[in-house]
Amino acid sequence: MSQLQKRIQKLQRRDGPAIGFGRVSREQPRAMALIATARNAAEVQEALAAEVDAVVVDAGNAAGAVASMQGIASDKLAIGALLGSLSEADAGVLRDAKCDFVISPLDTTDSAAVDTEKIGQAVVATLEMEDNTLRALAPLGLDGLYVERGGGAMTLGQQLGLVRLASFASTGLIVTVEVGASVGELRVLRDSGTVAVAAPAGTSAEGIKTLSDTLKAVPAPRKNKREGSDIALVPAAKNGDEGEEHEEEE
Repeated sequence: MSQLQKRIQKLQRRDGPAIGFGRVSREQPRAMALIATARNAAEVQEALAAEVDAVVVDAGNAAGAVASMQGIASDKLAIGALLGSLSEADAGVLRDAKCDFVISPLDTTDSAAVDTEKIGQAVVATLEMEDNTLRALAPLGLDGLYVERGGGAMTLGQQLGLVRLASFASTGLIVTVEVGASVGELRVLRDSGTVAVAAPAGTSAEGIKTLSDTLKAVPAPRKNKREGSDIALVPAAKNGDEGEEHEEEE
């Protein structure tokens, strides 16, 4: 299981009201994981210093991504790569560089490059993807579906499109957002099956903090009264993952 997936699952376990009689003093968690987009090593370092949940390097190709994370990536950090294509050789190079996860398009990703036991994998998705394609993705154990959306208010039709992606693929969504996204906009994304949001490349540390604070202000989801209507947010844990020790909270 990738570090990205561990962080997503950790946030989801913490979501919702506390149970018990003791006073709870813990800090409000983010409603979804926060991913920073970086274009070079300096931006990767800056994003990590801002305490994001993950960093994705948008370098165009595997060699560029490796150059940006060289000497920084480790088994304990969720640093991934956003690529226009992914070959089996690319996947091997990224694994050797301790890349945690890869995001790549469905039609330009070699099947042999996908091995979620060794490196996390997300695929670029659009609202136009067919139902059968989405259903076929469900057994692959993906970290998420990466959805790029523009700014501005989301229509109900667009929200239902996101719900369809998450529901049919039984996979959480990673959605790009603007730094100035409101609490309401982030709540809608969370309720539509989004498990992580990605800030634009070049976002400053101050911008990351603003988005992080807004994510913490999103109210916990209400328990759905209708049985069977919940959206599957993350893939089922693989055998042996259930008892895995998770990182200490920062």
